[in-house]
Amino acid sequence: MSIKNNIPKWVLREAVTDCHNVHDFAHKYRKPQRFTGRGAEYVDTVMQSHKEDIERRGYTTIAHHDNIMGKILAFIPEYQIQSI
Repeated sequence: MSIKNNIPKWVLREAVTDCHNVHDFAHKYRKPQRFTGRGAEYVDTVMQSHKEDIERRGYTTIAHHDNIMGKILAFIPEYQIQSI
């Protein structure tokens, strides 16, 4: 996996710092009714999408309407932050 160091400033600004991995991020910040409430297959698909985002862009996001905070949130893995 290549490290992306061209992470946009808005992503850095909206990134959460209290999650150790993408699983924690998704389960902590996604609205349950729009995530786990849709079944295991949906959860697996969303998690795969998050992982592909990280591989491709170096970060992943949750849209404002899908998360409990009501604003876009980003997750940047620790190894990406160290390379910025």
